[in-house]
Amino acid sequence: MRFFLKLSVATVVLGGVGWFGWPQYLQWMTQLEQQRLAAQPAPVVSQMPERLDWPQQLADLQQLASEAMAGRGTGQPGGLAAQHWLVQQFEKIGLIPAGTEGYRQPYQARSGKAADHQGAANVLGKIAGTDPALPMLVITAHYDHLGVQEGQIYHGADDNASGVAALLALARYFKQHPPRHTLWFVAVDHEEQGMWGSRMLFEQQLLQPEQIKLNINLDMLSRDTARQLFAVGAYHQPRLEPVLQQLQQQSSVRLLLGHDRPQWLAGHTPDWTTGSDHHIFHQHGIDFVYFGVPDHPDYHQPTDTSDRIDPQFYREVSETVLSSLLLFDAE
Repeated sequence: MRFFLKLSVATVVLGGVGWFGWPQYLQWMTQLEQQRLAAQPAPVVSQMPERLDWPQQLADLQQLASEAMAGRGTGQPGGLAAQHWLVQQFEKIGLIPAGTEGYRQPYQARSGKAADHQGAANVLGKIAGTDPALPMLVITAHYDHLGVQEGQIYHGADDNASGVAALLALARYFKQHPPRHTLWFVAVDHEEQGMWGSRMLFEQQLLQPEQIKLNINLDMLSRDTARQLFAVGAYHQPRLEPVLQQLQQQSSVRLLLGHDRPQWLAGHTPDWTTGSDHHIFHQHGIDFVYFGVPDHPDYHQPTDTSDRIDPQFYREVSETVLSSLLLFDAE
C-alpha cells in the first residue's frame, strides 16, 4: 500500500514538474532547432543553369496574378477564368489529359463555405515516362487564392501564382526532355478552404497511392529576403534526406531541410506538414517534398502582387525544383 502511495505521489510531482517546465522545454527545443537549421550548408553554387523558359514563366505568373484573374477565388469568375486558362496551357504544352473530363476534374465540396462554390475543378495532365513500370511522380501547385473580398482583389502572386507558373515551366521542360517516371502535373483548386481539390484526387480515385513514388508540392516560391527555400518532408521519410542533401550542393539558394518536425522536437518552430496540399498525400501514406518560403507581410493581403516578387530568387528556386525532379527521376 505504501509503495502505491509513493508511486502516486511521485507521479503527481513529476507531472507538476513537467507541466511547469514545458514552456522552458519548448524554448530550449526551439533554440536547438534554430541551431540545426543554421548548421545546414550554405550554397556552393553561384548561379543556376538556365534550363526553364524564364520569360514565359514570368509572363504566366503575371497573367495568373492579373486583374483579369481577380484573385482566382474558387467558384468566382476569376477562378473559373484561371481554370479555363490552365486548360489552354496544358493543351498547348501537349500534356496528356488526366482529368475526368479531359484536363478537368470537376467536383463538389461537401462541407463549410467550400460547399457553396460551384464550378470547382482540378486541372491535370501527364507526361508518360520512358519506363512505364516505375511509379509516378506527382507535381502539385494550387491555383486558387482568396479572390475578391469586400471589393478588393487578393492577387495571390506569391501564393500561389508562383507555384503554378513554375509547374507549367517544369511541364514544358519535361515535354522536351522525357523523364523515366511518368509525371503528373496537377493544378489544384480549393487549397485555401480545406484542401478539397487534393482530397478529391483520392476520393474520386483519380490517383492511387500505391502507384505514386513521391508528391512534390509547390506553394509560395518567389519571395524571401534571406534567400532561403525550405524543403519539407524528410523528417517523415528519412530516405529523402540524402537526395535533398545532394540538392543543397546544386542550388544557388540556401536550401534548408525543416519545418516538418513536431512540437516536442522543434519547439515553437512552425510545422508545415499540414500546411498545404502535400498534407493530403501524407495522409495517404505517400512520401512528399514541399518547397516553399515563410510567410511575408503581403501573405493573404491584396498587396501580394506580381511587382513584389523577387525575379532572380524565383528563377533560381524554380531551377532548384527542376534539379530535385531530375534527382528523384534518376532514382
